[in-house]
Amino acid sequence: MEDKIINLVVIDDSFDSEEKIISTLRTAGYTARSSRVEDDEDLLEIIKKQTPDLIIYFEGMELISLKQTIECLKKDKKTENCRVISVNKKEQPDVISAMRNGAVDASNFTDINHLILIITREHQSLVNARQISKLKKAFHESERRCTSLLDSSRDAIAYIHEGMHVYSNRSYLEMFEIEESDDLEGLPILDMVAIEGRDNFKSFLRDYTKNDEGVEKIDTTLQKPDGNEFSGEMEFSPAQIDGEPCVQIIIRKEDVNSEELERQLKLLSQKDQLTGLFNRQYSIEKLEATIADCEQGKYTAALMEIHIDNFDDIKNSVGVVESDQYIIEAAKALDSVIRDEDVLSRYTHDSFTVIAIDYNKDNIESYAAELQSVISQLETNIKDSHVNTTCCIGIALIDSDSPEYNDILARSEKAVATAMEKGANQLFTYTPEKGELTRHEVDAKFKEQLTNALKNDKFLLHYQPIVSLHGDTDERYEVFVRMETDNMNELIMPQDFLPAAERIGMSIAIDRWVLYRTIQEYSNRLKQNKKTRFFIKLSASSIKDDTLIDWLSYQIKEKGIPTNTLNFEVKETVAVTNLRNAKTLSHKLKELGCGFILDDFGTGTNPFQLLDHIHADYVRIESGFMDNLAENPQNQDTIKNLTEQAAELGKLTIAQHVPDATSLSLLWGMGVNFIQGYFLQEPLPEMEYDFTEMSG
Repeated sequence: MEDKIINLVVIDDSFDSEEKIISTLRTAGYTARSSRVEDDEDLLEIIKKQTPDLIIYFEGMELISLKQTIECLKKDKKTENCRVISVNKKEQPDVISAMRNGAVDASNFTDINHLILIITREHQSLVNARQISKLKKAFHESERRCTSLLDSSRDAIAYIHEGMHVYSNRSYLEMFEIEESDDLEGLPILDMVAIEGRDNFKSFLRDYTKNDEGVEKIDTTLQKPDGNEFSGEMEFSPAQIDGEPCVQIIIRKEDVNSEELERQLKLLSQKDQLTGLFNRQYSIEKLEATIADCEQGKYTAALMEIHIDNFDDIKNSVGVVESDQYIIEAAKALDSVIRDEDVLSRYTHDSFTVIAIDYNKDNIESYAAELQSVISQLETNIKDSHVNTTCCIGIALIDSDSPEYNDILARSEKAVATAMEKGANQLFTYTPEKGELTRHEVDAKFKEQLTNALKNDKFLLHYQPIVSLHGDTDERYEVFVRMETDNMNELIMPQDFLPAAERIGMSIAIDRWVLYRTIQEYSNRLKQNKKTRFFIKLSASSIKDDTLIDWLSYQIKEKGIPTNTLNFEVKETVAVTNLRNAKTLSHKLKELGCGFILDDFGTGTNPFQLLDHIHADYVRIESGFMDNLAENPQNQDTIKNLTEQAAELGKLTIAQHVPDATSLSLLWGMGVNFIQGYFLQEPLPEMEYDFTEMSG
């Protein structure tokens, strides 16, 4: 609709011509907004208030000439490229003279249709130019971020063109003990290979360069400039640098210390990509640990949620990408006053959390006020705009009687919402209402309920379709568990009882019940000639359950379950925390013909490093990247990058929590393989989704 809005400035001494142009444009389906001026002072005043799309200059004006019009526009950077159309009211214009003076075209006003065609043509050209400029900016920003990621990557990465180095990151230089990248540029990649392996390497590189398809790997012996040799794996993939085709090489040494790598993977998975602070997942893990410590009486604590005031206004003012700069500066400012023992995390796109250790109701608000002060004093210049704002803080106290982390998060969110309702730069501390359960009471309550549910078959399965965006009509459903209550119209959701089940040691039993019932459901559907694939969540405890594989192997053989029917989901953060167990499980499941999914994937700084150790058939992208997807270029870039890298590794991608058709269209364009979400269908007790709906 915005492409049909035209902002005009008409330079004429008569209202009639302006009205005729506006009326004709509206008849043609445009929304035309215009201002009329008669001299250079009026023109300068108008363009100071708003940048016009087009200027219509009528020849013969006494107070301002066409040449003076062009000079006025050149005085302001915003209007120096503004298009001017010259119009003669009585006779055919001198088009060549008009264009030499700076007009884009000229027309006779007696033929209004010709003028309208020029206006619509030039307006469309302007819309296209703005779009190209926007895309160029996004492209350069993407290139900048890509280069930054390459430079900071722990992987040794180099780009080669016609066998010569054209780029190498710091890790690559350190691997070969070379000081500067300039020392490598123009050096043949062959020089990095030990002499006895060069013939094989040359043959491999020649074949790869000729085919230039996909990812290829070669194990070889590499050589440093001083002659020292080491074994390594070289991974080749097509790439571009400065618009020119080249080959990307990643080298991994075979003697990497696995424990150190696990430590690095865990650290990377905890970090927010933009700010370098801890991310939301780590914040939640730390909150759980803090609640456990408080439960044992080690200390009291508080969770503070910090919401930046007016961030949407900042984003609208300077742009989505540029507004990231303010978040980076705010993160630095907060980090400068946070104590070493406290945990500062980026929680959402415009909020942070602080887990403050050894605080209580008597001293936490003074700490919060200090954080508010550092934000209010932060002044940032972005795109020639001066940005300064405040923040609201919601506080939830944690002690020996506090409930589990979901409830503490809910309390902090209620507190910050209350603070925001009071206005900008406000504080609010949540006070538990009378009757709210403590964590001990919650666990005791659920232990009784869960025991009863397992004993009396009070669990239910719900299913949500996982749908292909590229014509695959196979039935895929994710399996969800619900717990019945005495009221048949109410169900207890998994996020309410599974955390308690994990704490009290009942999650393995629930996982096994879900799996057993799923296998029964598979058999029922097979009788209906329906071949269904099931996606089943596993808890952290089940990953470490040594009996799972033997039990599953027996069930698969006894029921004759085909390959890829059962697929098991493990969260990325759980896999990183339990890397050895997750690695063993993923490979044993592959041997059984079962699939493996890394869930909530992509939050770590280098999530694909995890796939060097864990066999995964699918990666399900973290749901937070779906937030306001259509208006969030950063999330779009992240999903696109994750999808492209996954495709290169032969992994299928699933986007969860898809909210609408616009997001679906974007995900299809990004190459995402599968989607699920309430837009398609909520989890239901029956499997009745028509998977052929999107097969066209």
